[in-house]
Amino acid sequence: MSLTPSFISYIVLFIEMVFIHLRSVSNKNLLEQAQATYTKMFITDADSSWPEGKLSDLIEVCYGKNYKKLNDGAIPVYGSGGIMRHVDQFLYDHESVLIPRKGTLNNVIYVNEPFWSVDTMFFTKMKRKNVAKFVFHFLKGKDLASMNTGSAVPSMTTKILDAIPLQIPDDQTLSNFETLASPYYETIAFNNKESKTLADMRDSLLPRLMSGEIDVSSIDL
Repeated sequence: MSLTPSFISYIVLFIEMVFIHLRSVSNKNLLEQAQATYTKMFITDADSSWPEGKLSDLIEVCYGKNYKKLNDGAIPVYGSGGIMRHVDQFLYDHESVLIPRKGTLNNVIYVNEPFWSVDTMFFTKMKRKNVAKFVFHFLKGKDLASMNTGSAVPSMTTKILDAIPLQIPDDQTLSNFETLASPYYETIAFNNKESKTLADMRDSLLPRLMSGEIDVSSIDL
């Protein structure tokens, strides 16, 4: 049986979907392991001597910006639903926790690469070392949707975020958590890179297959 460009395209799409799905499942499991480590260190084994503070003691909450005039590129643009597109400029290029301002308020995202966030997504700047992953997991454990201030569209404010109370761990405990959690995040970053590579290959290969630029007439099963 000779293979047609359409049939090969379906095969390419199927293989890509399977690999990306497997990496997505792996990332979910890795995040759950990191969350379990956070729970043990900062909830189950929390030190009662840690001082009470506010989220604003650890982070500065910043507004995202309009992205529509940016050119296409390799920098991810985040909205409250996730990645929207890729552009040629970044808004911030340090470790950050992205917090929805409007929309799906519980969709908190950890980022450790240059990015752009739109005006429906806050980004954050860290005020101390080794706090980004801690803040991410702290907020993942909060029901931010229950703090909604909107009517028609769920909304969050900097005032609400800044005032969220928490115990502030000592520097050594934060450093220990960073050491334990980092391998999970490194694997997640690798999986994401591989998934993007597969998607880029698909976007490059499929049009060439469908146009006949890549000749598959000689392939026979």
